[in-house]
Amino acid sequence: MADVNGKSNESGANLPGDDGLAAASARVLENLAELEPQLIAGGIFDSERNPVATTSDSPTWAREAAALLEALEAGSGEEEFDSAHVASTEGEVFAVTESGLSLVAVTGRFVLASLTSYDMRMALRDVVRSNPRNPASEAGNGGSDDA
Repeated sequence: MADVNGKSNESGANLPGDDGLAAASARVLENLAELEPQLIAGGIFDSERNPVATTSDSPTWAREAAALLEALEAGSGEEEFDSAHVASTEGEVFAVTESGLSLVAVTGRFVLASLTSYDMRMALRDVVRSNPRNPASEAGNGGSDDA
């Protein structure tokens, strides 16, 4: 899932949809990249797993991240998917769902997993707070209140 082109200068692979949500998501991804210097690629997805904003210009990355979210959701059984962390010798993948949005991030190896997950959850909350027209903000917290 790593972005072979490296981290983009802009969080700009925004796709059609709610411009307010896309702008808020892009801004939040930029902030997350500053907080997480090991971030290789990241993306925010809506409840139907459509990419809202990504740090990668690769459409393949967004499809693979959405497929990962689908697999995690399917694997959670009766439980509602909240978060996941997978580490390999090459890097780490994090996925967090909050308020109807999901964030997938690929990082280098040996990041602080608990801090990265916390930063991602707070990033999704920031998207919801900064975009009051977002339907997810009315749906309530889809994830845990624990950060």
